[in-house]
Amino acid sequence: MKLNKISTLYFSPTNTTKTIVNTIASVFTNEITNYDITLDRSIKIDKFKENELLIVGFPVYGGRIPSLVVDVVKNLKANNSLCIPIVVYGNRDYEDSLLELSDYLQECGFKIVSAGAFIGEHSFGSEIAGGRPNSHDLDIAKNFGVKSMDKISNTNSIDELKNLNISGNYPYKEATPSNIYWGPETLDSCNDCGQCKDVCPVGIIDKENPKLITDIKKCLHCCACVKSCPQNAKVMTSEMYKKFKGFLISTCSQVQKQPELFI
Repeated sequence: MKLNKISTLYFSPTNTTKTIVNTIASVFTNEITNYDITLDRSIKIDKFKENELLIVGFPVYGGRIPSLVVDVVKNLKANNSLCIPIVVYGNRDYEDSLLELSDYLQECGFKIVSAGAFIGEHSFGSEIAGGRPNSHDLDIAKNFGVKSMDKISNTNSIDELKNLNISGNYPYKEATPSNIYWGPETLDSCNDCGQCKDVCPVGIIDKENPKLITDIKKCLHCCACVKSCPQNAKVMTSEMYKKFKGFLISTCSQVQKQPELFI
């Protein structure tokens, strides 16, 4: 098959998912249309046609794709278009997220070419998969892109593509409800540069006074504000955060997991 168009779609508060998706896309020679929904989930996304490929990637939150991107995915429109779903997780487990994403895409009219679960530095800190994706991860991503491209090139008809046995369970893992809300706090070292408000995917950092958090219930705990602050003035101090981070360090930081690929 010859591809007429390639697009990417991603939600990536700390740029790890974006890095993986762009690395995979870089092996294709077509001009690429990028849909970055990190800060705006209302952007117009064109209908995908036959002989077009979409590479779509999301981070994993609690074994699922982020709830705020589900409607975006379900509203995609495709007509036997090709797709490569990608999830990126912080060295714990991707659980049902890749299967969930793949299922939604197929319901929209996509045919899955390949799929992958990659590792990125956990949003809670560099103690868990720090520095990932690293050069080895990116080499794997690029090779995965080459194999996916070869598979497409060697396929004469979309009907030849067989369903992949993607890991995960259905019904998907239930999201863990919580009535305990927590998010970032601001230290006195804040100099009002505003960088944190520019990266917050849910817009809860006040535009006029970035020291203020306007709606803690909407916080995703992506820690984009924490990681982007040049003064290290945004911090997470919640006991819930400390408890979960301690659990992750003790159980998920010793063995570095490797990407799982389905082609």
